[in-house]
Amino acid sequence: MDIRQIISNNLILLRKKHNLTQIELAEKLNYSDNAISRWERMEVLPSLETLEKISELFNVSLASLISVNSKELSEKEHKKLIANRLATCLIYVSLIILVATVIFVYARIKLGEVLWEVFVWSVPCICLVIMPLNTVFGKHIFKFVIFSVFLWTFIASIFLQFLDLNMFMIFFIGIPIQGALAIWTFVKPKKK
Repeated sequence: MDIRQIISNNLILLRKKHNLTQIELAEKLNYSDNAISRWERMEVLPSLETLEKISELFNVSLASLISVNSKELSEKEHKKLIANRLATCLIYVSLIILVATVIFVYARIKLGEVLWEVFVWSVPCICLVIMPLNTVFGKHIFKFVIFSVFLWTFIASIFLQFLDLNMFMIFFIGIPIQGALAIWTFVKPKKK
């Protein structure tokens, strides 16, 4: 099989897998959509630097981009990417819980206070840490759930932190934000 055909097939496969049009891919690579079209029609080969940009954009190795078994390699690389990001997020989540526990124990032993609020504050912090996972999964519902949990736990943390001020009205702030979040996630205009 000709190298032009291999690169063309792999480029089309990766572009469609990531739901990109030729124009969108061209914008990400700083090329014209005409150049992308010519690569996919096997008229021209992209330069080595461009192939490196493409491999970085799609998180695949340069070898998989120019090999016949690109689909298998990119699936393995995608699974490896998910596993790495998941492991990284779990490590950060564990660190947040560890810090909250250390603060709680220190306050209990040294200060004689029960600072249970640190565990409440750890939930919005955990949401911030796992938000990048959405770049791997790319699901609208996942993004919506994470942002919603972050919003309401952040508001609840503020409320509980200043419980003696009786700031229950702060929860009303979350209602329009939640509505805007729902619109942003589910009702945004489709790509042209």
